[in-house]
Amino acid sequence: MSTPKPHNDLPTLADKLAWADELKRLSQRIQDCHTPHVLGIHGDWGSGKTSFMRQLQRKLGGTMPNDASVVDFNANGSPVTPAQYQPTPEEKQRQKEIITIWFDAWRYQNEAVPVVALLHEMRRQMAGWAALKKQSKKLGEITIRYLLNGLSDAANTISLEGIPSAEKIEKIGNDWETEHYAVDLASDTIRSHLQKTIQALLPEKEKGSDHSPRVVVFIDDLDRCNPKSAFRLLEGLKIYLSIPSCVFVLGMNERILVDAIRKEVCAPKDTPTEELRLRAEHYLEKICTDFYRLPLPTDTAVLLGQWIEHPKQRFALIAALGDIVCLPPNPRRLKALANQWARFANYVDFPESLPLEVQEIWAVRVLIAAYIHQFHRDLWERWHFNERFIDEIFDWCEGRLITPDWAKIFKLTHRPDSQTSLPEFERPEWTSNFLNPGDIDIFWLDHLIRVKRIYLVQKDFIPLLRGKSETSTSQTTLTQATL
Repeated sequence: MSTPKPHNDLPTLADKLAWADELKRLSQRIQDCHTPHVLGIHGDWGSGKTSFMRQLQRKLGGTMPNDASVVDFNANGSPVTPAQYQPTPEEKQRQKEIITIWFDAWRYQNEAVPVVALLHEMRRQMAGWAALKKQSKKLGEITIRYLLNGLSDAANTISLEGIPSAEKIEKIGNDWETEHYAVDLASDTIRSHLQKTIQALLPEKEKGSDHSPRVVVFIDDLDRCNPKSAFRLLEGLKIYLSIPSCVFVLGMNERILVDAIRKEVCAPKDTPTEELRLRAEHYLEKICTDFYRLPLPTDTAVLLGQWIEHPKQRFALIAALGDIVCLPPNPRRLKALANQWARFANYVDFPESLPLEVQEIWAVRVLIAAYIHQFHRDLWERWHFNERFIDEIFDWCEGRLITPDWAKIFKLTHRPDSQTSLPEFERPEWTSNFLNPGDIDIFWLDHLIRVKRIYLVQKDFIPLLRGKSETSTSQTTLTQATL
């Protein structure tokens, strides 16, 4: 059996998570909202924020980068590049009213003044609109190029002093402006200069339209920046870009970003950590007045199946899991798990000629090996060293083993009341122990192991553990287990 090509982790325009209704609602909201406006798109790492934001950008009429990092698909599954994509009539109309900008914040996290990098990127991506409006006298007098050069000069002037405060940036910027624009702009601030420039670059309002032209700036991966850089960029947005006709869409893992702000927010040295967190949350609320939190995928088995190419293997896995909650609700982690599935499924032949019940047990065993290998390195290494360790994992999941040292870092989706025997449990839910499904310390397979324990024999995992086929032994035990 040939191994399928591994899936990558690049963003996609193909909506595999049923976001269509939310994308439609949010795109309308962005088009209609009062400006300035800041919308936060929150999701844990791997939840699909970048894909969601790219799809939202396209919904607003934005042009996608013509490279392999963004892919769309026809109804028959064949790929479509961004250059081949035909916008809908609604998207074509929005192209006349909205300029979209994309900014990868983490790429510029080492800049002393991150907002300068953002303005340079805005200038670069808005250049097309500037070319269309050269006939405007106003644009001739107030160009964004001179303003950006001014901010760059200011940043260079203070580079030897380290990363400056936002207040210092503003003062130096104002001093530079006074020196260079004393005749033309008098006492105008950098913000008013930006406002006039952006207004000059915007398209004209369509006759009969209820929507005002605007620029929508997507800032991705803010939570991947170092704390100081993330904080400085937020400060720059607050100081310079809180201006009419501007909407900012911030992609973030809210918990990570709050931790970053907590390290930078001003407070007395003896301020308790929890109070610092509250201050950081309040600061983020002041900047980002509107939050949208990506919904978690509900049917994780079906989602995982989307990345399993072998149709009968996919069917066997989904049938085996049924309504058992046993997979992390995170698209990136599920895609990584699918890559490991393809690997381990190659080690044991799929029992295609045997009943579905046998195929289901095959799928459960492959899933257990792939899951532990992908997400729990320490457990995999213990298991690889000692083949019998898998029984210890099973006993712990069943509550027959008092929590050993290696298991103390994990949470189970449902913890038994008794540590000596396992009664019949109802379907475990994340809320049964008030677990946060986004946590990375959850051992998701415990309920699946309890339900299928009777079929899970240690010797049947040896081919998966050693990475070589022992077809006859494996299929014989599979057959016996169903009798």
